[in-house]
Amino acid sequence: MSFIHPLALLGLAAAAIPALLHLLQRRIPPELDFPAVRYLSAAERESARRLKLRHLLLLILRTGLIVAIVFAAARPLVSLRKAGVSGGAHEPTAVVVILDNSPSSSAVVDGGVMLDRLRAAAQSSVRHTTSADRVWLMLCDGVLRGGTRQALLATIDSTRAGWQRLDLVQAVERAARLVNAQPSPGREVHLVSDLQATAVASGRADVPRGVRVLALAPGHAVANRGIAAVTVSEGAAVIELSGSTAGDGSTPQPVPVTIRIGGGGGRRGGEITARGLATPGSDRAGTGGGVGGGASRATVTVSLPAQSLAPGWWVGEAALEPDELRADDRRPFAWRVSPPARVLATAGAGAFVAAALDVLRDGRRVSDGRDVVISGADGPSGNRAIIQPPPDPALIGQANRALAARGVPWRWTQLGTPGVMASPELAFIDGAAVARRYRLEGGSEDVLATVNGEPWLVRSGSVVLLGSRLDTAWTALPAAPGFVPFVDALVNRIVVGETQVATHEGAPRVEFQTRGADTIGATAFGPDARESDLTPATTSRAIAALGGADRVAIVSIDRLAAELFSGARRVDASWILLVLALLLAAAELGVATRTR
Repeated sequence: MSFIHPLALLGLAAAAIPALLHLLQRRIPPELDFPAVRYLSAAERESARRLKLRHLLLLILRTGLIVAIVFAAARPLVSLRKAGVSGGAHEPTAVVVILDNSPSSSAVVDGGVMLDRLRAAAQSSVRHTTSADRVWLMLCDGVLRGGTRQALLATIDSTRAGWQRLDLVQAVERAARLVNAQPSPGREVHLVSDLQATAVASGRADVPRGVRVLALAPGHAVANRGIAAVTVSEGAAVIELSGSTAGDGSTPQPVPVTIRIGGGGGRRGGEITARGLATPGSDRAGTGGGVGGGASRATVTVSLPAQSLAPGWWVGEAALEPDELRADDRRPFAWRVSPPARVLATAGAGAFVAAALDVLRDGRRVSDGRDVVISGADGPSGNRAIIQPPPDPALIGQANRALAARGVPWRWTQLGTPGVMASPELAFIDGAAVARRYRLEGGSEDVLATVNGEPWLVRSGSVVLLGSRLDTAWTALPAAPGFVPFVDALVNRIVVGETQVATHEGAPRVEFQTRGADTIGATAFGPDARESDLTPATTSRAIAALGGADRVAIVSIDRLAAELFSGARRVDASWILLVLALLLAAAELGVATRTR
């Protein structure tokens, strides 16, 4: 219980007044031995007992009357949550309303857009706040927005589905820490989300004690199919699909995929279209903690007519037929069509490099020339050079002097420990064993691959250095399936300073990176692939991930308004005390009148 006017409780001191008056009015009459009235002694004693009881009752009634009036003046607030009563006001509360407008919120569920329902629920939360509350709003960008109730309602009303994925566990934890740091008596977090199973699949929010998390109950599974990724290589595009099933046991149907290159969205004129057919369910996996359906994946390869495209960067798009979630039906990509690299391998490059170049030459990926030179101890030459360490340690000094003369800061030093390769940019060499290598030192940028955390493949300008010779006595890479793609990447992309096409979360588009007048890379933006899985989380999984049963309440949208601020809801009980005071006054009047 709390009080609106706690200072009024000082008036409780007045409750001692009736007791003092009763004590002051007590009189002890003198005793006279009068024989004529002795027969009245017994009656007097009986009457005295009755009067004492009435006086005690008057004392209690008058004291209670004063206490009731004082408490009514202090205006006590009684918690309604413990009493199980709805309605009423609530004490000052710090609250964060999390409106999850991530791409999945634009899905059509039961004939309506999910985001419309989420907006209505978020507006209900904000409308229930008072001027004494501190309120913040968080959208899928993770930014906490403070402001007046009117300003936040306007923000919610103008909110549209975004392109960023919101980590619900982290969002609830951040919001809980914020409200817990406020001096307000009440602290709540209102999560308005479709509660995808993938959004709470791992982790648990650390919610401080005293913070209440209120979340909308998850709905039912919805079938959906989206494009998760597009990887384009010479002559083919690999499209990965992800999504969810409705959980009704129906067999997923084949999904047509269309590839468009160029046209209005490209950097060149003309358009090329290719099509493929993906069969869902061949790579299906259940979603942990999901209701009903499950995650479903598929992959399709679409042949591209590379010979019809001029050399240079091309922009394309992979598209599916429209379904319940339109945000993931299209994904852009960038593709560099390059002329075959003109490559020369010196005798020091080794037999494995020569064999790989023969394969690439047959596939028209390279041709003869001196634009790119792969060498060993023979030293760098040509416009661009790919250099392996010399086989004889005695030649290391000579090779380092040749590098320094060309302005390359890197140099080979002592032998390093064996290990395995790691490269985020060249996935096909990850895990290849290295038995012998030289440490590369002297530079700090353009480290493309490492062994035991130390540089193994580096680039400096138009020179690429390796820490090992491309021979099976040094590394297992020449015998691995990724060796030919590795040599292809070296001569056609890495040595010219061109990076791979990166992917990033955001509104679908392609951005190019340039160095001077040259385009050296591109970034394709699109929604997170996990947004395509519309399988909702189970209630138990959501409660566990968002803070635990003692801090989290999952409610239906029909019960949302009744549950908002119920942890901090209070009702003014002064009217009850005033009624009690009237009853006490009436009882006191009746007892006093009868006494007289």
